[in-house]
Amino acid sequence: MTINLVIERFQTIWNQIQKTPTKIPTRVSIPRSHVDSGTAMGGTFQNNAHYFQVRINEMYLANSREWFSKYDPLIFVVSEFTYDKKFEAVPFIVGPTLIEKYGQKAPTGMVFSNTRVAGVHPYRGGRLTLSIILCRVQKENYAKGLLRLVENTTKIIDFSTALSTYIKLGGILLDGIETLFGLGGTESLIGIRRELDPDAGDIMEPGFFVLIDKPETQLDTNQLWVRDNQLVYGSSPSEAKPFREADYVLYSIVQTSERQDETTLPFYPLYERVKESAFNPSKNSPPQIKANLLNLYQTLFLSPDLTPIQARKLFNSYVAEIKEIYKEAIGIGSLGTDEFDIGELDESDVSSNLDKVAKILELDLTL
Repeated sequence: MTINLVIERFQTIWNQIQKTPTKIPTRVSIPRSHVDSGTAMGGTFQNNAHYFQVRINEMYLANSREWFSKYDPLIFVVSEFTYDKKFEAVPFIVGPTLIEKYGQKAPTGMVFSNTRVAGVHPYRGGRLTLSIILCRVQKENYAKGLLRLVENTTKIIDFSTALSTYIKLGGILLDGIETLFGLGGTESLIGIRRELDPDAGDIMEPGFFVLIDKPETQLDTNQLWVRDNQLVYGSSPSEAKPFREADYVLYSIVQTSERQDETTLPFYPLYERVKESAFNPSKNSPPQIKANLLNLYQTLFLSPDLTPIQARKLFNSYVAEIKEIYKEAIGIGSLGTDEFDIGELDESDVSSNLDKVAKILELDLTL
């Protein structure tokens, strides 16, 4: 299934959801001045310089809806953004299994917090569109196995490190969601489709947003605050209490300059092979190791999962480590000889073609 078909399929589902008779929810962008970490969230996203992720920071389910006794909760999230030179759609399900496992009972209901539903991905420019829908599913009117299958499908592959593979599951997820809505026991309560498009003048920056199952006319949105990634309500941050007047979903767009999970990315096994070759200098000549390094360089900079800035930083650190490993291996191999020198190696046998390529790329591959 091509991505255009996946987006088209989701648009059909979204149109069906919009026809569901529900109350008009409150949809609020929380001002940074109302967020305890507002000054540390970062500025405008820069193309190829920042990463983004989308998080469900908190979901509150009031006992008044008889959650988990008559209904199972379901959050359906679809993120649309540019990845690997294409505009992709990434669906994700936060279902009853996850909510019951990580949720906490509150005196008035259930609280679920801090789940990543998209990212970490490089921001490649263009728009970011988020669709978030809170649903309730009647326990007696749906196939439990189907909902479990839909939920587990999202957990088979980590979308932050294997997005290209995860995207292929998009059609399966949408099939399951469409079937659930077609069974008649699934009802959307509140939903939003938010598009941030810099080309249309929107500011693409980190922020907190909340979707509340209560009309805005019955709520003073100026008293909404975010404290410790939780929604609180009151005249000031110090006096505010956890918001418990209605069901809600608090979500955020998060910015970072580097991702910390490079060991799980597809390129990392290549780096380990290059490093392994440095441990065996008797079997691997400097030209061979340099050729491997240039292959690694190309792989890092072509990776759709890294920004160019972090790709260069990682490569420089990898080269430094491989140099050190190679010199130490030469030294260990020289133990017991009359001369023990692990200084710079004689590079007279290094391929001139490799040196020319390295010079053009301004890489220091001296072993």
